[in-house]
Amino acid sequence: MRLPVGVKVGAFALVVMGTYTYYANSIPQIQSKPPAELSLEGGNVTPAQLVKAGEEIFKTKGTCEICHRIGQPGTRAPDLAGVGARAAKRKPGLSAKQYIIESLLQPGAYIVEGYPNIMPAVDKPPIALNRSEVWALTAFLESLGGTVDVTLDDIPKTVGAAAAGGAPAELKIPGDPKAGEVVFTGKAGCIACHKAGKIGASPVGPDLSQIARIQPPDYIMKKILDPAGAGTVAGYPKGVMPPMFGQSLTAKEYVDLVAFLMTLK
Repeated sequence: MRLPVGVKVGAFALVVMGTYTYYANSIPQIQSKPPAELSLEGGNVTPAQLVKAGEEIFKTKGTCEICHRIGQPGTRAPDLAGVGARAAKRKPGLSAKQYIIESLLQPGAYIVEGYPNIMPAVDKPPIALNRSEVWALTAFLESLGGTVDVTLDDIPKTVGAAAAGGAPAELKIPGDPKAGEVVFTGKAGCIACHKAGKIGASPVGPDLSQIARIQPPDYIMKKILDPAGAGTVAGYPKGVMPPMFGQSLTAKEYVDLVAFLMTLK
């Protein structure tokens, strides 16, 4: 008895799917998980291990390398080469570790001459390091020319306390990022000076490709309306960014532009 072609094709398809399913299920499954937060509280850790963990945070979650370099002057923020030694001489009455901790948690407390007050607190969104991560990052910075002597007790217990009670809800900007991209490349003319991911390539102004990783929404909103008041990024000329966007953009265009910038991570 000859089977209809349709039945043959269907049977063949079932065999093929069964074979692929068997092999797929036989392969160990890798579950994708977000990187775990560093937690050193209550554990034994050597200074070398702490410094290594801090260096990793400096390069990844801390996003420090977006603005800072080590041994490379002329970037957005001060060169951190030798900061472990310099830190002890920055503010009278503060040791190196005290100055570094203050600089991470209250960056506006002391501003290095020639640089604007634009660094966010590392324990607050969007960076949001926990207490152990701030401890490790401090140790790494101390190691750059200084002595690593920071302990967990040196880091305020309030650091990371909010995260321990549950991460705050992500701030939603009530705008249309797609429409904001059109404003960025069109009416606002941002593309003439800034790069944003795959958009633009001008070196006139800072690269905004990761702006939402290093700055909170309030800074971004203020920078559009009052560019001079928000400070000029080191290495770029002052007074170039126009101050008239508050008048030239409609409320919707402004909110859409902020929403687009907040996607740049």
